[in-house]
Amino acid sequence: MSPLERRYRRLLRLLPATHRTARGEELLGLLLDLDHGRRHPSRHETLNIIALAIRLRLTTPVTTAALTTGLGALLVAASTQPAGQTLDLFTGAVLATDMPDVIASWPQMVVLGLLPLAPLIAWLGGANRTAFTLQAIFLTVIVGWFVIDVLGGADMGINPGQQLFAYATPVLILVLLAIAARERWTAPRPRLFWWALVPLGILAWKGTGEWGRHGVYVPAAVPTVIGILTAATVAVGAAFAVRRHRTVVIIGVGLTGFVAGWLIPDPLLSNTAMQHFDGQPLPLAILVTVIAAAITGISHLARRHNPEARSLSPDEPEMR
Repeated sequence: MSPLERRYRRLLRLLPATHRTARGEELLGLLLDLDHGRRHPSRHETLNIIALAIRLRLTTPVTTAALTTGLGALLVAASTQPAGQTLDLFTGAVLATDMPDVIASWPQMVVLGLLPLAPLIAWLGGANRTAFTLQAIFLTVIVGWFVIDVLGGADMGINPGQQLFAYATPVLILVLLAIAARERWTAPRPRLFWWALVPLGILAWKGTGEWGRHGVYVPAAVPTVIGILTAATVAVGAAFAVRRHRTVVIIGVGLTGFVAGWLIPDPLLSNTAMQHFDGQPLPLAILVTVIAAAITGISHLARRHNPEARSLSPDEPEMR
């Protein structure tokens, strides 16, 4: 085996196993012909393989389900935030002496609170391109306001790290919506569960507004509990993934999962969860993702144990 072939075989391991089995040798022969006489893969072909690997792995059923669930959770958390804060504004966040000014401008406040729900509703309704366009418009407006404030001299006391963290969620949503429009993703199921999250998300932001005014503290034991749950989840997943040396794999992966689950949530909780009451949607998105994954798993198990439902297509209604 030549050095070029050996290096190309390493690169081709980035592709999914099914694709390597079906077309791996054919693709390898084509690459060797294109780079004949070289000892290292060319930069152009290397980038093409990496791009192909990313595209193929994004289209696998498991990856698609995970990304659509994450996208839905981010949209729920971010899109319901303005509506929830607007609801909180009229139900306790403002002193009675200041309420006349708020009531006088209620039409504008209600409209500004409800408009960010548009990308979420478009995504749940199956209009991926519309959701992407609306999210791009909202992100442009947010960034535009920030730039205008900075140019106007209102940048005193602004923390660049917090600003980047605040823009990370809408930018990530925009990227995922672009992929969803290109790959024609559909909103995750069950749809009724995701539609119910719209009013529930608004109420959650109202509730966190109430709690935030009285102070909320993350218990010190939470990182340890999350570490134990992470270790158990990773160990169970490893047990199903491997066939040999299961005991060693479970212990090793379990300990690694515990350390990661204990170290990572500590700064995440202290720096992110407390900021949830300052307008950070990421913790709520994580909570929605966990709940959605549990609902999806229960729904999948129910279909496996129900022959009639299993024989129907996902879009076909079940006759009773």
